[in-house]
Amino acid sequence: MRHLLQALTLVLCISAASAQQPNVKQYIQQVAAGWTSDAKKALPDLLIEAPDDPGVLFLHASLIEDAKKASPLLERIVDAFPKSEWADDAMARLIIISATKNDPEKARKTFATMRDQYSQSELLPVVYEIMRSTVGAPAPSERPNATASTTKPPTAAPAKPAPNGYSLSVMTTAERSEAMQFAGKLKRKGIKAGVVPLPGSAVTRYSVRVGDYETEAEALKDLVLVRSACGCKPVVVKK
Repeated sequence: MRHLLQALTLVLCISAASAQQPNVKQYIQQVAAGWTSDAKKALPDLLIEAPDDPGVLFLHASLIEDAKKASPLLERIVDAFPKSEWADDAMARLIIISATKNDPEKARKTFATMRDQYSQSELLPVVYEIMRSTVGAPAPSERPNATASTTKPPTAAPAKPAPNGYSLSVMTTAERSEAMQFAGKLKRKGIKAGVVPLPGSAVTRYSVRVGDYETEAEALKDLVLVRSACGCKPVVVKK
């Protein structure tokens, strides 16, 4: 009887271990903050332990510097795991890649598909604003199978580096203590954050900033990733 219980316990432990999903969110948060060393070290083992886990695939795609080479991994998440929590993130990244690589037709078509399949995604308004500032947003009635318009969508001018660069503003408040508290929360998650006072108003306001980018396009690429990591609604701002 004792041996039977031991065997049953072993089976349950093995089943529980196989049912566990790798915790990749911490690494995705680090990548969003610009820290990739830990994620790169962990990725080979994660790919061996869970090669078909959508979170692992999303992390892998996030670590590939060439955005176009990352696209097949993101497309695999969307096609093979449409119900996963990473599906709308992956599709949002595909839209941003197309928009920032000046492929308006693909960006608009993918956006229409995302709007149709993930209509409740919190990333939709974020991606919509990115498209508005790059290739132009699709009309509200546009769908994946809609007849292509003969009017060529507006093409965004190449992004030019600003003298002081860009960052992502993740929070604005009149309370410095509130801003410092939120920045501390992000730092504990592994996200580099700072507090910047905003001049030009009777009451000083404070902005919590993440990231340091030379161009607006570079900041846009990380916007969805930072949003997923911090649970906030970042916007691109000049430093």
